[in-house]
Amino acid sequence: MTAGLLLQVEGLTLRVGDATLLKNFDWKVHAGEFWCVLGKNGIGKSTLLHAIAGLLPPASGRIGSPVGEVRRTTPQQLALWRGLQAQQQFDAFSCSVLDSVMAGLHPYRPGWGWPDAADRRAALHVLERLDMASYADADVMRLSGGERQRVAMATLMLQAPQLYLLDEPASHQDVAAQLLVMRTLKELADDDHAVVATMHDINLAARFASHVLLIAEGKVWQGRAADILRPDLLEAAYGCRFEAVDSAGGRWLMPA
Repeated sequence: MTAGLLLQVEGLTLRVGDATLLKNFDWKVHAGEFWCVLGKNGIGKSTLLHAIAGLLPPASGRIGSPVGEVRRTTPQQLALWRGLQAQQQFDAFSCSVLDSVMAGLHPYRPGWGWPDAADRRAALHVLERLDMASYADADVMRLSGGERQRVAMATLMLQAPQLYLLDEPASHQDVAAQLLVMRTLKELADDDHAVVATMHDINLAARFASHVLLIAEGKVWQGRAADILRPDLLEAAYGCRFEAVDSAGGRWLMPA
């Protein structure tokens, strides 16, 4: 792979049961890019993230990384290359927020071992970036959905993969937390990583993403956000009319 290229998808076909979600799909993601993946519910956004992460075998095609083809890469190599944040977190037992976040260090440790003071400082630092440091001693099972989502994101940040994969990272957040999450993701991309996040909020994508992947039935559009987030393409993908509304706060894409 060429320098700066963190993901290369070639001829990818994804199927769930009898449904074909993507067919002969090609895609490249470079360091410094923040991609938002948009499309209707059930169109294949989450399935695509899981396939890239190596958790779901594609029907055909190749998913390439700087360390080789994903299906032939060791789990530790995968963990250093990509990290996945799922839509929901399921906790089977009580654990402090700080201990949960430190699980992100596992790919860098030869065994489980015990965290040291430096590990705790690193975990607190990522929690601070997401305004969650005051919850360090809290039980993860007592957090709200949005708080638990930010703890999962902090764990991913401590893992520090080259490629961040996040499934609806802003879905359970209030407005202020949504902005914090999106700003943090943009900072991660600007820091020579790449970020791919599925989204439902088109205007958040327009504000923060550098690139957009827009998925519809039998059709995919990809490129710079300004080139893809157009009313005609959104109408084709979502099946409803859109209009661009200019206001003092900027330009908004609204269903009409």
